[in-house]
Amino acid sequence: MSILSFIDYEMPSASLGRLNPLPDLRKTADKHASIPIDEETVTPEEARYMGWGRVNGILPYLLQDNYNRIKRPRKWKAAVLENDYLRATFLPELGGRLWSLIDKTTGKELLHRNPVFQPCNLALRNAWISGGVEWNIGIIGHSPFTVDSMFTEELTLEDGTPVLRMYEYERVRGLVFRIEAMLTDDSRYLYVRVRIDNSTEKDTAVYWWSNIAIDERENVRVIVPSDKSYRWGYGGNLRKIPIPYVTVEASQLRRNTELTGTLHFDISRTTQIPQAMDFFFYIPDGQRRWISAVNDEGYGFIQTSTDRLQGRKLFVWGMGAGGRNWQTFLSLPGHAYFEIQAGLARTQLEHLPMKGGEVISWMEAYGPIAADPDLVQGKDWNAATAAVDGALEKACPREKVEFMHQKAKEELDQRTGKLRRIGSGWALVQKELLGDSFNDGGLRFSKRSLGRREEPWLQLIRTGALPCPDVLEEPLSYQIGEEWEQLLADSIRQGKSDHWYGHYQYGVILAYRGKMEEAEAAFDKSIRLAASPWALRCKAVLREMAEDSESAAELYNQAVSMLPQRNLAIEAVRTMQKAGKSQEVIDMYEKLPQRIKNIGRIRVTLVEALLDMGDINRAERILNGNIQLTDVREGEVKLTDLWFRMTAMKRAAEIGSAVDDALIEQVKKECKPPAHLDFRMR
Repeated sequence: MSILSFIDYEMPSASLGRLNPLPDLRKTADKHASIPIDEETVTPEEARYMGWGRVNGILPYLLQDNYNRIKRPRKWKAAVLENDYLRATFLPELGGRLWSLIDKTTGKELLHRNPVFQPCNLALRNAWISGGVEWNIGIIGHSPFTVDSMFTEELTLEDGTPVLRMYEYERVRGLVFRIEAMLTDDSRYLYVRVRIDNSTEKDTAVYWWSNIAIDERENVRVIVPSDKSYRWGYGGNLRKIPIPYVTVEASQLRRNTELTGTLHFDISRTTQIPQAMDFFFYIPDGQRRWISAVNDEGYGFIQTSTDRLQGRKLFVWGMGAGGRNWQTFLSLPGHAYFEIQAGLARTQLEHLPMKGGEVISWMEAYGPIAADPDLVQGKDWNAATAAVDGALEKACPREKVEFMHQKAKEELDQRTGKLRRIGSGWALVQKELLGDSFNDGGLRFSKRSLGRREEPWLQLIRTGALPCPDVLEEPLSYQIGEEWEQLLADSIRQGKSDHWYGHYQYGVILAYRGKMEEAEAAFDKSIRLAASPWALRCKAVLREMAEDSESAAELYNQAVSMLPQRNLAIEAVRTMQKAGKSQEVIDMYEKLPQRIKNIGRIRVTLVEALLDMGDINRAERILNGNIQLTDVREGEVKLTDLWFRMTAMKRAAEIGSAVDDALIEQVKKECKPPAHLDFRMR
């Protein structure tokens, strides 16, 4: 018998911290949004939507970058679908992530289940966690909801099968999406139906990838029905290559100093891959879509879907020191993983067009697979893929997945269930703004979801006036879009929002639209009406983007003098250091509260300033101590670059020479940085 239950799931968890109140005006982008494409191997038709549909940062969402690395026991709300064969655990508070999938017939965990909750800087909103299955909606660079709560409902199919529905409103693209998980009494596969609604009649862009983490083992092989892949390796361009057996020159692995000559490896065996890489598999039309990870006994995990979810991908951290360090940084030692993924497009360079009012729907299936181990582990790739394909058809027929998709559409659409958990109130705010032109897809967005962050915008809609807080009070939320721009402009013109906060919010909207001169004028007006650290900071960002580093540094200095808030301070010292004001960075550091001095990003900038001023001893004490850059970014090499520079400065002092690029390169070849500083992806 299949049941759905709601339980507490406890694990050691770092604090996510408060939201960053500073709007993302720098237009944070994911690396996949701007990868160069090899025109010799990728056709113009294949590249049609690569790079298309990029967004101007993560606004209106706030950044989630104030987490720490102190883990304490925490109970998370979990939803569990279970029958005699499978036990699936979901975490609605973490984007609805499928955290665990246990094959009860063998007692084995099919996914990589992270033993801890530890956010790291790997998403557009910064905070991201590894493990389980992540549902990525809307934008290249991980879901805005990856560590946010989802609306959660309990429903049933007509035959009594319990259904877990999790849903939200994605604010950048204007999409309403739902994830409906179901497990029939006799099923050995978990079915997950996804539906995405364009909430308005305006055309938009859509993006989706289901990211599945799997334990990395030497005896585990990734098998997918493809003999070609688009490969990207954190350096160089996107190339289409034959798989699984790859020959590559070490020089193509950009800036990798450990490997030389011609490399040969089997990309289906992840522990052979030298550095972090993405492989987007080219699956021929007509071929059933699936991807699997099986061990030397022929047993493992498989994901399949209806054909709408056409893309499949492998991501590995690689076997270099940086990739290994990232694995531990995201979890604990001994918990390495790789990801197999499934998406709407063939690659993650692509957003796809979505018509106004359009609905997209598909069904996925997750479960165990068992095939002939001699075939799946053999050198004949075609025989390996055929063996898994045949085993999948017996265990989970293609027509069964199609049947469950149709059944879900017919029995669940336009129905609501018992509400178990609420998400954000932004769908209700948007519906209040747009009225009947906003389509909620038949989902129920409870009024209980409305709170302090939504309330000012509801007042703007209902009264025509945006409330004005104190200048030192942290802004709670932002809006983007033509409708909000017009509404706020009208309110300011009518005198209802002609105050520092009205002009400040108007400047944020304009900056997101790329109207930088108008945005700066709005921030100037806000400062004249009442100087706030928030408007000073935003003007500083625009000045920095205009390459006026002197003005940017001075504006940041004024902002931090008004309010030494942690995010303001982090940006301020970074901008001052970039402007060459190293002594001013040191002076500001000395004046900051101790709790802010202890922030890793602040201390790293201090090290850079100290090296500029020749204080090698103090810089070394900090770097070689317990410094921890909690928010180190994927691909960031700041820590190792500083260590190499410091080491070169020490060597130069010993031999009485100057520090130049040649000496630094020599140090890079001869010296190995401490492991806690090494996050190099290649």
